[in-house]
Amino acid sequence: MLSATDNELMTHVGAGTPMGNLMREYWIPFLLSWEIEADGSPERVRLLGEDLVAFRDSSGKPGLIAENCPHRGASLYFGRNENGGLACIYHGWKFDVSGRCVEMPSEPPTSNFHEKVAGLSYPLVEKGGVIWAYMGRESVPPPLPGLEWLDVPEDQVIASKRVQYSNWVQAMEGDLDQSHLSFTHRWLKPNPNSIRTGVDVIREKDSHPHFEVLDTDYGVLVGCSREAGDGQKYWRLSQHMMPFHTITPPYGDNPTRNWRAWVPIDDHNVFVIGLTFHPNRAFTDKERTRLESSANVWTISPENRAPVTSAPFGRWRPALTVENDFHQDRELQKTGIYSGIAEFWAQDAAPQLTMGTIYNRTREHLGTSDGGIIAVRRRLLGAAKKFASDGVTPPEISHPEVYQIRADALFLQPDESWVARTADRRKVNVAVNPDSPQ
Repeated sequence: MLSATDNELMTHVGAGTPMGNLMREYWIPFLLSWEIEADGSPERVRLLGEDLVAFRDSSGKPGLIAENCPHRGASLYFGRNENGGLACIYHGWKFDVSGRCVEMPSEPPTSNFHEKVAGLSYPLVEKGGVIWAYMGRESVPPPLPGLEWLDVPEDQVIASKRVQYSNWVQAMEGDLDQSHLSFTHRWLKPNPNSIRTGVDVIREKDSHPHFEVLDTDYGVLVGCSREAGDGQKYWRLSQHMMPFHTITPPYGDNPTRNWRAWVPIDDHNVFVIGLTFHPNRAFTDKERTRLESSANVWTISPENRAPVTSAPFGRWRPALTVENDFHQDRELQKTGIYSGIAEFWAQDAAPQLTMGTIYNRTREHLGTSDGGIIAVRRRLLGAAKKFASDGVTPPEISHPEVYQIRADALFLQPDESWVARTADRRKVNVAVNPDSPQ
């Protein structure tokens, strides 16, 4: 369990909070590049409790500025995006992507008042089909984290997002919890569409995996082993990368790989931006169609998307909610799926949201299967407290190369060291893509 003080510190991300201050020092992925167009409609964005608008100017450059106009607070979401800036429809004040006021038609032509007005703006970087924001204190932002997929060609990547109505830690912890796979996502009989039939059997037979964790220079490496028969152990190695990135292990020969970021909208809401990518080949049309239409941790299936709205991340909200019980089917629960919930991400969201938006972790009773979660919490809390006390940013922020890592899964003999045996397999090497059990 956590103390009430530590639970609040870990989950609250607004401006001025210890975790919020820390998180602002990292680059934050928030938009897919195609979501904004030159001179197109702005997008409402809410990050770490701040209300913002994103737009792409006439030259194609993206900007992220405060939603409220510095004049009298009208929303710039309604603004006219044209001729190099976003003009407020109330009095025509126009702002460029840096937040600088470039036109003030409501003032006399001789006035230089516009030179004295600027709105809040944040530096952006666009790479890998994703737009990243830096909301920190440094005048020269740090480099982007060296994630493998950032240098992968566009035809090898499929990306999506999903909003969840819970605190960010609550959602992210599901990615680091290998124990729940024996229950939450289990089929009661073989799933004909599964790409991991052998692994499914292992998880069913051994529902109490052994956990070991390793603190790293980028976050936490979580090792989980299950008895696999024939004297072997099935090891899965998940990666947590500061502050909110996760990678879960692959399946099969020359496998696809994944990445996710659990980005706080505010204290009570999170969106997960994630992607599937292949390190060394393009997706076929058939693969792309399947991956874009199938529900996953970060992907809502088309039939379960809520109608698009102009709210922040309004095209990424689910129709399945606590209010409609995520369409749980009690007959399916008896005959097909352990949870009775067909949509994959909803199998996780249902238990996570029923904890409340921020669970009172003083009431927890953690067991041996919670080792990974405990280690990640310790890393987050330690970093936030240290940054609050000495103001020194964590070293991984200025060392993007430490993010050049992979998750892994393989069979090992009982006397083999999982850390040593996977050392090379966990390094990014575009020419090598180790096979994993399925």
